[in-house]
Amino acid sequence: RYQHVALAPITREELAASLTALGLVGVWADPAVGLMLSGSLECAGEPVDLRLPAGTLGAIEDLGFILDVAGRPALVCGELDRALLERRLLAPLAEAVAVARARDLAASADLELDTRLEADGTRRLLLRPRR
Repeated sequence: RYQHVALAPITREELAASLTALGLVGVWADPAVGLMLSGSLECAGEPVDLRLPAGTLGAIEDLGFILDVAGRPALVCGELDRALLERRLLAPLAEAVAVARARDLAASADLELDTRLEADGTRRLLLRPRR
């Protein structure tokens, strides 16, 4: 079965930009036609607003995102892929959104934001006054 996994509140634009930052490019649905996940023997297709192919980050089935009426996305993925995608997709996606938001806030406060990835995988954000 396909699973729906709620995300922390992000916009469609943040989702698209963060996926791009992660090197993932999906196909957005044509509003007139719609878009379906392929499904398999275990699950029928599922409508989505953005689709990524099977094999993305090691997923067995294709996956996607749906947008609710307020435009907030949720992940739609196969049951077998859920734990994998929570680690390999949702955690880095949340990080990419947080960094982008921090960069926007820093710019509005006339600060420079530098990011560093530490050896243990921690991302360090450094704020400095603009020169």
